[in-house]
Amino acid sequence: MGYPYKTILCPLDFDDNSMAALAHARRLAIDMGATLHLLHVLPILPMLADQGVAAGVDEAAGQEAARRLKDIVRRRLSRTRTEIHTRIVFVSEVPKTILAFARERGADLIVLATHRRGALEHFFLGSVAEAVVRNAACPVLTLHFAPPAQAEAAKPANAAKPAARSKKAPAARR
Repeated sequence: MGYPYKTILCPLDFDDNSMAALAHARRLAIDMGATLHLLHVLPILPMLADQGVAAGVDEAAGQEAARRLKDIVRRRLSRTRTEIHTRIVFVSEVPKTILAFARERGADLIVLATHRRGALEHFFLGSVAEAVVRNAACPVLTLHFAPPAQAEAAKPANAAKPAARSKKAPAARR
């Protein structure tokens, strides 16, 4: 484990943030000649598993996730060495699954998106990224991408704009 990175893990949940993080992971993998491991962890709710409903649903969801990962590799990662992986676990086990997978593969770097949930969502759902950062045995690159409208709204109203350049040459000083 170490720099230059040879094994990069990029957990994906297929949202815009994780796809943007994938673009960064791809660039790092190309620059360093690394293998990029795409991991989709399918969270299941314990109450569904208790009812016996989860087995068939999860198998179909796992196949759909694998299909989506293959499509991503075909469309976005053609010049990158990649491997795709899916896991099905209880919601509470998602961070542990990512960390265990990183250890199993000897990941040199984990690249993942953050979602910046509100305090209430964070309390109930926890933060996968936070748990991974706190417990990973390798460096973790976390990325958050705001939608364009949100990024524009975050700019201060009185932000300085670059001064227009004059086409005239400056007057000679005496």
